[in-house]
Amino acid sequence: MRHPSGLISPYLDGEASVAERLRLHEHLAECERCRRDLHELQHVRTAVRSLRVLDLPLGIIPESGAATTPLSKNRGFLVGVAAAAVALMIAAAALVTPPPAAVSVDDLSSRFGARVSSDPAFSPVKVIVPAVEAPAE
Repeated sequence: MRHPSGLISPYLDGEASVAERLRLHEHLAECERCRRDLHELQHVRTAVRSLRVLDLPLGIIPESGAATTPLSKNRGFLVGVAAAAVALMIAAAALVTPPPAAVSVDDLSSRFGARVSSDPAFSPVKVIVPAVEAPAE
């Protein structure tokens, strides 16, 4: 049996349609569990509505005529201006920076040789390429 428990609250609030009310009434006639749920929910709603309404102390809720401080309307504009300034600085740096110098093999060899001669702890590593013998025919 499928219980229409989602219809009980709208039914009590007067928000259920005619078809939903009829469906709920037919189900309540047969289901003790849903009748008990309806009764408990009615009891809770009655208890909550019978609670005394308390007056709030002054100052908790600002008066309707109180001055309000508006949020800054230009904040997004200022962020955009800052982003544009950063982009402009990056573009200018890219235009002013000279291209990297081309490095030749001879230049690398002379730098490598100069380092070997000035740094006794640095030793070049020999790379040995094994010879591959051709298969005998």
